[in-house]
Amino acid sequence: MSDLNSTLKLLGITDSNITVSDVRDEIRGHGQGRKKYQVVHAELTYFLERCPSCGMPALRRNGHIRTRIHVNGPTDCPVILELDKQRWRCRNCRSTLTATTPVVKPNHAISTGISEYALKLSKLAIPGKQIASITGISTTSIERIIDDDIKPHPLNYLPVNLCFDEFRSTHSTMSFICIDADTHKRVTVLGDRLSATIKDFFKSHYSSEQRAGVKHICMDMNAAYQNFAHELFPNAEIVIDRFHVIQLIGRAMDQIRIQALKQISDKHSREYKALKTNWKTLHKAKPDAKYRHYRFGLNESLTDQEVIDIGIDPFPKLKTAYETYIDIHDALLGGHPKRLKALIENYQPCGEPMDTAIATLKLNIRGVLNASQTLLSNGPIEGVNRKIKELKRSCYGFANQERMFKRIYQLIA
Repeated sequence: MSDLNSTLKLLGITDSNITVSDVRDEIRGHGQGRKKYQVVHAELTYFLERCPSCGMPALRRNGHIRTRIHVNGPTDCPVILELDKQRWRCRNCRSTLTATTPVVKPNHAISTGISEYALKLSKLAIPGKQIASITGISTTSIERIIDDDIKPHPLNYLPVNLCFDEFRSTHSTMSFICIDADTHKRVTVLGDRLSATIKDFFKSHYSSEQRAGVKHICMDMNAAYQNFAHELFPNAEIVIDRFHVIQLIGRAMDQIRIQALKQISDKHSREYKALKTNWKTLHKAKPDAKYRHYRFGLNESLTDQEVIDIGIDPFPKLKTAYETYIDIHDALLGGHPKRLKALIENYQPCGEPMDTAIATLKLNIRGVLNASQTLLSNGPIEGVNRKIKELKRSCYGFANQERMFKRIYQLIA
């Protein structure tokens, strides 16, 4: 008997009221669902004197009820605990009761250990079907465990610094997400990004005093967010994410570079190779002008600055766009708001894509200047969006938005 009871230790069961009587292998299921299980037969009983309902010492034993519980096993083979639970009947109030154990919740057939293990796996962005295969239970059971454990709710306080962004959720719907810019904790995830939905949420969950305490809101150049930001958060400063500013002017410079490439008829010339093969050199914040490295395409050793000069010198418009890109980049990341403001406001349009980029920066000048004076950014929320994309990719998308949001709350709780 002691050898059989030692199996409880392997299963992680510490309830001394359970006694094992048999261990065997069985094939269960039908068709493709047939599977080999390790079946452990045991009995759960203990002494109980008084009835929980009436408090009288009138209990008598009333047989056993057999339950089949999925438990964690020491191997990949799923384990079922066939547990005969003791039953009692009260002679006074005629009520009946069944023995309980911390191994499993009452009226459940899945042990608490498997439920906790399934929740740990779901935090790793593993699909529900794969979790079910690992734990030996059904996909529906995995979904029920997640639904019972995770109750999405907004943060009970409003952080001082917020990050706003959106992501693609289900059926190509764009959903809104907000997190704490300092601790990276989630504030909320909403089903859509409509201004009315966002305004209703913040007004209904947070008081005007709480909303007045928000100091900074980091976001991209989404005009819709800026239209209602000061209505909800009257004392908050808008901070345009620095990455989006650099990305905007970098793409404008690339458009001008592509126009220059189309003007070069000789595809083997040094200018073409410098702009085509070594285009990433133009995006370097501090190009090296001292050390030479071998450059593919050009087939010679050159410094970063020499490669740039070869590419931009024959094209004055590209050279102007490149200088604008570098100046704005240095002023923004170097923390020089006055210089940055002068560069944006004194820019002279020349009929190129850079004109549109600078015009966009002028419309968001306050937020762009704030970005040069603070270390806050949308980096944390972009990292969260990356996790959401990985979750969607590994799970092959979601059809149920509510269930997707529960998995997201696990990632950023």
